[in-house]
Amino acid sequence: MTLARKSSVSRLLIGAAVIALATASGPALAAAEVDLAQATGAAPAAPTTPSTAAPSQTSPADVTAPAAPAAPAAEAPATVPPTAAETAAGAPSADGGEAMAQVQALPVAIQDVQVVGPWSEGERHGVWRGVMLHEPRDDARYRFFIQQIEEVGGAFQIKATTEVKEMASIDGAVVDYRADEPEEGDTTSLTLFFDIVPSDGEIAETYELHVFTGQPYTFGPASN
Repeated sequence: MTLARKSSVSRLLIGAAVIALATASGPALAAAEVDLAQATGAAPAAPTTPSTAAPSQTSPADVTAPAAPAAPAAEAPATVPPTAAETAAGAPSADGGEAMAQVQALPVAIQDVQVVGPWSEGERHGVWRGVMLHEPRDDARYRFFIQQIEEVGGAFQIKATTEVKEMASIDGAVVDYRADEPEEGDTTSLTLFFDIVPSDGEIAETYELHVFTGQPYTFGPASN
């Protein structure tokens, strides 16, 4: 056999040996890798598989919503100023407090106060005023006063006060009194009639009072 042929045979034999060796060493090499992993405590590498996780998405709750527009502020109703009539009706008069004090200062024994007629004397003039007092401790006792009130410069002042003393001595209840119509042109006198029910009776008896400017009065049972 020639030298060239021997060399060719040798290469074939070496190639076959290499193939056989690779085939036989495959399982042994895999086993060796397992032994090495167990000795070092590391897990053998797992084959890499393509990821199947869904792409990351942002939750709607994580998205900041735009702020809602602010509600318009409620407008306060316009204030309507009170009318002149309302103001006058609700506002107390300037002298309201003084008038109230005067009324509250009246004694509780005063039962009646009234203007009973006008009077005049030359340049002077005014009104007659009657004041009836009823004693709370004695139902049958009354006291009567006549006042001559004069008007001076738009203001009124008491010119004279006279008590009809006979009234206090009458045992009865005064149920009414009234002024008589004066005679035409007579502005200096006053006549009053009183209806008095006696304590021991039921029918009123009439008394009359005559008052004159600057003169004594007269009082007694009515003449007619």
